[in-house]
Amino acid sequence: MDTPEHNRDETGNNRDETGNGLVKLLEKQKKDLVIRVLKKHEELQAGKEFTNKILTSLSEIFFLLDKDFYVVQSNKEFNSCLGYTPDWNHPLHLEQLVGREHYDMVVDAIAAGECNITEIFLQAENGREIPVTLKGSTYVTESGRVLHMFIASDKSDFYKMMTRMREVQDQLTHSARLASLGEMAAGIGHELSQPLNAILLLSRNCLKAMQTPLHHQKMIEENLSIIIDRVNKASSIINSLKSFATKARDTMVPVNINSILLDILQFFESQLTLSDIGLDLDLDTRHTIEVMGQEVKLEQVFFNLIQNAILSLGKTSQPRLAISTGIQESINPATLKEEPYARITVRDNGEGIPREIQEKIFDPFFTTRAAGSGMGLGLSIVDRIVRGFNGYIRVDSAPNAGTSFTVFLPAHQGDNIAA
Repeated sequence: MDTPEHNRDETGNNRDETGNGLVKLLEKQKKDLVIRVLKKHEELQAGKEFTNKILTSLSEIFFLLDKDFYVVQSNKEFNSCLGYTPDWNHPLHLEQLVGREHYDMVVDAIAAGECNITEIFLQAENGREIPVTLKGSTYVTESGRVLHMFIASDKSDFYKMMTRMREVQDQLTHSARLASLGEMAAGIGHELSQPLNAILLLSRNCLKAMQTPLHHQKMIEENLSIIIDRVNKASSIINSLKSFATKARDTMVPVNINSILLDILQFFESQLTLSDIGLDLDLDTRHTIEVMGQEVKLEQVFFNLIQNAILSLGKTSQPRLAISTGIQESINPATLKEEPYARITVRDNGEGIPREIQEKIFDPFFTTRAAGSGMGLGLSIVDRIVRGFNGYIRVDSAPNAGTSFTVFLPAHQGDNIAA
């Protein structure tokens, strides 16, 4: 039988006491470990809940991809906007979301470090394309897991607003065109009355000459030829009015600027003659001055500029109107690269525009005319149309020194641009 002496170790300590102390120490360490694990779990759960709350409150479309570009997490906005139901057994792939044509672009952008695409479409489950701006970056976890995070901003409302703005702009352009027609009613009346009076006079001459047709055969033939010419002149005026009053179509085609200017000047021919306005025409014939645009809208631009120039010459003793075209290199505001531009200048030697007014002439509804004589939309719409075709306008004017409006439009790229 063991005696108390046998339960002591070499140091004299009781073995049972030592064992009990070791057990207590191990139990304490186990308890501490459990507590730490529970705290870590709570922290992870709290972090997960916090992350989920952030994702739920996020108004943007959020989705998380693994290294193979499969969706591993998404927020409520992603599911509601795109219509997908989360199915982690059959996860979505990035190619399904952005389409084959944009997939490589997104992958290359994220591989370069950061994805920032201003215009792309996400494919909804029902096949609808949603315009978005897409931002993404890559994150590597402590365990080495690669995750690609993306945030997409839905631009559907913005696109709808832009479409509506274009519709409103087209309506304003059309209204301004009709207003311009109203302002020119007197001039148009003169344009039509001139050939009609000539036709009436020559017809009466022919009737008288028909009493002795053999003696007046040559005169009858000449009168009939002039009558035909005057009828064609009146028809061209009416056709010009129809064309000018028609709403612009959205189709972009190569437009010959020189031809437009010549047609508009034919429209103003009688007004220039009646007002004794000299015309200096310097249209570049070395190149075909073409731009991509809509003919009716470009007619509106140059019609307004020429009409304003003519109106400014009312108090000038020797009024002159100068119009020139050409091709020159200019900086494209969109690309900041030097590109060939069509240059169209309308210059007059009229009363000029004061410096303080020059800053306002392109504002909507601003006008220097008397009340009731214009809506003040002309130059505002001119500016919008030109900028809509990626062009711009320069104004050079001073009081009593005339005004020069120069329109720059990207030249249609073709063989005709070469010098």
